[in-house]
Amino acid sequence: MSAHTTLVEKALDKIDRDKLIKLTIDLVNIASPTGEEADMAHAYREIMASVGMRATLQSIGDGRYNAVGIREGAGGGKSLMFNGHLDTSFGGELGDRGIGFRTEGKLVDGDWIYGMGSFNMKNALAAYAVAVDAIRAAGIRLGGDVVIAGVAGEIEKAPIGRFEGRTYQGYGVGTKFAISHGAVADACILGEPTNLKLVWQHCGTTWVKIEVPGVLAHTAWSDASRNAITRASRIVDALNAWIPQYQKRHARDDFYPRVNIAAIEGGWPWRGARSPDSCSIYVDVRTPPNELPIGVLREIRGIVGELKSKDSGLEATVDLYGSNPGTSIPESHGLIQEIDAAHKAEFGKAPERALENWYSDAAHMNRYGIPSVNYGAAGRIRTGGAGWSPNLGEHVHVGDLLAITRVYTRVIMSMCGTVN
Repeated sequence: MSAHTTLVEKALDKIDRDKLIKLTIDLVNIASPTGEEADMAHAYREIMASVGMRATLQSIGDGRYNAVGIREGAGGGKSLMFNGHLDTSFGGELGDRGIGFRTEGKLVDGDWIYGMGSFNMKNALAAYAVAVDAIRAAGIRLGGDVVIAGVAGEIEKAPIGRFEGRTYQGYGVGTKFAISHGAVADACILGEPTNLKLVWQHCGTTWVKIEVPGVLAHTAWSDASRNAITRASRIVDALNAWIPQYQKRHARDDFYPRVNIAAIEGGWPWRGARSPDSCSIYVDVRTPPNELPIGVLREIRGIVGELKSKDSGLEATVDLYGSNPGTSIPESHGLIQEIDAAHKAEFGKAPERALENWYSDAAHMNRYGIPSVNYGAAGRIRTGGAGWSPNLGEHVHVGDLLAITRVYTRVIMSMCGTVN
């Protein structure tokens, strides 16, 4: 057995399962919807400090913070960052649908942790800290730095119209601040819920607003042909006809980018005696890693333009209000090789690869020159299958979380090197 292998085994023996569970539950118990991450940031800074990291808060404005920790190496090794968002997917707007939706961490049957954020992605934040703590407890000195960035504002939100302010400032505001204010490394792992798969590429996301004007009128003098909602419905029909064509053009084997007609806004439900003076359609178009948002804008403007040419009474404007290109790194990259080797040591084989429709802060990291992938524990549904369960809410399997903590520990020691 080599000296490095001996040190790795020594660190793995120090991974504390009970602490991993407790940290995940403690973090779930802190409410942190987008815009309200301050308490979570303060708590996570304390956690990082408790495992021997030099931890600080980054004020990103409007009472919001990132929590960034570093365990500085002795030199001679590469630096590795772990990135995880502090905000949760929902902040109470879904109501009480069960323990998987509550800000209430709970261990069920000794194997599953439930609660808002347990899936996305407070389990990963706990895993990062426990991995660093195991290396510290084993008395191992690293060559390179380990950095953890707990970031605000990752969840898929964007200000639009009357929906403004910090509650709607997501899609990477914390990560973009972190990496432009000192949180840098040679490579980065994001423990998003990938179900132990390695996501080395994912789609981009382009949010489009189509606004259709109408004529404000009382029902007594209304004209259906001039009704904004009626006019908007023609555009919705045209979009639904376009979606399969778009997906077919951008398909990769059995994978295709998704398109979602996300919202329609028009009229006043409390005033049914008036026709709407406008109606807006909101669309989310996922783009392959090599495509840019400007292409989506042109395509949808073309769809609307064709409708206008056939109906002189139709007016509409098309604008982007969210534009985030996809991302990928070469599959031959050293970071992927390190994860492959560590995963194989733990599971007997390399992790499965996946191209995903969802979006992550890896896109921002890669564009700032920090090669990044997604690789996390959550994503197994207790009743079977993969992904997120709208019935059970957020949960993560303790065994999966423990296993990936072991993999993270291996990757840290391999990439950063040891000087013992």
